[in-house]
Amino acid sequence: MSKKKLTKRELHERQIIEDKKFKRTLLISFSSLFVFIILYLVFHVFWNDTKYAYRQYALFGKEVPVELVCMNGNKLLNHTGKKLLYKGKTYFFCNQKCYDHLVNHFQEDAFTPDSFSGDTICKADALIGLKNRGEPEIIYFQNIKTFNQYYKSRK
Repeated sequence: MSKKKLTKRELHERQIIEDKKFKRTLLISFSSLFVFIILYLVFHVFWNDTKYAYRQYALFGKEVPVELVCMNGNKLLNHTGKKLLYKGKTYFFCNQKCYDHLVNHFQEDAFTPDSFSGDTICKADALIGLKNRGEPEIIYFQNIKTFNQYYKSRK
């Protein structure tokens, strides 16, 4: 087992090759770290907007949870609404201003026609659905039967 001595030139060439490998590895590592940090920050900052956009499509044809709507503005919210009691019924609003509007205009705002049958119903007792896929406007239904009939007729 004789060890072959490397010349200065061969040693220098090996060192250059190892330096290139190290630089490539370093570049790939920092690039992937940079991309990961950017993606994390984007999702962290825009998470509520992402969930809101997803809900506008995913909840079409399904019952919308009442805590995700403003019953005064008839819109899907990107956050959980405020739960407030008025005249023994629970209503959900995006802010206090919408609640005050409902209190001041109770007859006009608390009741709405069923979107399929046309019967007048209280918003607090209604099933809620999305009017169109990808839009935040909500509609109210008297029962599960009219809810299902409405979405069957839309297909």
